[in-house]
Amino acid sequence: MGNRAFLIAGDRAAVIANDNCDFRYRATVHSVPVGVQVAARTNETAETHFLVDDGIVEFMIGGMAGIVLAGDFVRVPQGVPFAYRNAGDTTARVLVRTTSPAAARRVAQLRAEFAA
Repeated sequence: MGNRAFLIAGDRAAVIANDNCDFRYRATVHSVPVGVQVAARTNETAETHFLVDDGIVEFMIGGMAGIVLAGDFVRVPQGVPFAYRNAGDTTARVLVRTTSPAAARRVAQLRAEFAA
């Protein structure tokens, strides 16, 4: 996974996509065992998206909390603290993606300059 991986704490996580040319996004799938909580964190440079693929997950975002079920999507803006935990009775599977708006703007600008 090297130094370009976006890896989160927990029992098991696997990189499923990694934009290694301009760092616009990172994606992982995270298996969260029953009762496990991912430590609070803040991503200052990118927003974070979560898709609960399986299970029941409680998200704490910017001081608020809520239960998220399989099939639900959660967006955390850059700079907002978040944490989450498995609130169900089976292992939860969460797809996690970070996107960097600043990197995307730089790439768009470069592409426009080369196209001109």
